Amino acid sequence: MKPPTFQGGLEPLKAEAWILETEKLFEVFPCSEAQKVFLATFTLQEEARRWWMLIRDTNNTITWAQFKEAFYDKYFPQCIQDRKVSEFEQLKQGTMSVAEYEAKFTKLAHYAPHMVDTDYKKDRKFEGGLNVEILDRINVLKLLEYVDVLNRAIIVEANITALK
Repeated sequence: MKPPTFQGGLEPLKAEAWILETEKLFEVFPCSEAQKVFLATFTLQEEARRWWMLIRDTNNTITWAQFKEAFYDKYFPQCIQDRKVSEFEQLKQGTMSVAEYEAKFTKLAHYAPHMVDTDYKKDRKFEGGLNVEILDRINVLKLLEYVDVLNRAIIVEANITALK
C-alpha cells in the first residue's frame, strides 16, 4: 500500500483528496494524534514539505485536527470552500442523468454537511434539484429515506426514457 503524497500549490481539490486518502489509511492503521501528524507530514513533498517545516518549528505538539485546520487554511482557503457550498446550494439535475446528479450531490454535500445532516434534509435537498418531470412523479410518494428517493428517481428516469 503506497501512501498518498501532496506537493503543494493552489489545487484545493488535490489537497482535500490528500487529506481524505490519508485519513483512509488511519482507519486501517490506527495511531495516536501525534503519529497521524508525523505519518501524514512524512508524505508531503516539495513546496508542501517546506510549508510544513516552517509550521512544525512553531507547533511541535500539534494534533491531527490542528494540522488539518492549518493545512486547509493554506491549501483549501475558506473562499473556495464557500464556493463549493454555494455550488451545492444551487445544484440542479439539469442535463445530468439521475446517477450523475447523485454523484455530484454526494461530492458537494461534503462541503455543506449542515444541509444534509438528517435524512429528511438530504431527501428534500436532493428532490428539490431533480428535474420537474421526475420530481412530479416521486414527490407524491412522500418517501422518507434518501435511498428510496434515489431509487425511485432512477426508476422514473428509466420509465421516461423508455417512453420517448
